[in-house]
Amino acid sequence: MENIVLHVYYTGEKARAFVEEMESGGLQAAVKSEDGCLQYDYFVPAQDAGVALLLEKWRDSAAIEKHNASENMVKLKATKAKYGLETKIERYE
Repeated sequence: MENIVLHVYYTGEKARAFVEEMESGGLQAAVKSEDGCLQYDYFVPAQDAGVALLLEKWRDSAAIEKHNASENMVKLKATKAKYGLETKIERYE
């Protein structure tokens, strides 16, 4: 099994608000239910609301590609833009 882990860092003044919307709006749960998603969890340090870490784990590259082309990703990008966040992604295979 391939299993790919992504660490996605969201930075900006409203990172905590972004995470709260992802959770309360159901988008996080929608991504978690996608085929091949093994983990999709946000973390915000108590001492710094300007950064959030998303831990993603996917079954394989095909699952990530399908996710990247999904309506959930379109919604996620719009939400990220709404909060003016920058991202940095680290990939581990």
